Amino acid sequence: MTTTAITDPWIERQIQAGNLAPGARGLSRDEAAAQYNAANALDSTDPDFIYTPGQAQAVARDALATIDIEVPAATRVLLTDAHVGLRCTNYLLNPGQIEFAIDQHRLISGEDLSADALIAALPWE
Repeated sequence: MTTTAITDPWIERQIQAGNLAPGARGLSRDEAAAQYNAANALDSTDPDFIYTPGQAQAVARDALATIDIEVPAATRVLLTDAHVGLRCTNYLLNPGQIEFAIDQHRLISGEDLSADALIAALPWE
């Protein structure tokens, strides 16, 4: 009898990129990211900090809210080099807007985040 283990595609990509060890296959996304960040003594200010896709979306929404861009929870934040704005179920932004939002978020909340880490975690159009 052959047993097939189904792994999370995000975790598998992180393993292939060398960020996570193969042992992460049994973990949830949140557990794997937390383990990586803790093992490497990373916090949200570090550019190598890993966000899960869900965490990246939540952090992006919070930061964007500080510059009056309200993105509904059911709308995905995507990066683009083209036109920005709401398109179907996606909100398209360029990396500069994310950097500005992170900077404004830091000024307003005092929470220091790495724009590079967030940009690396967000999907592109």
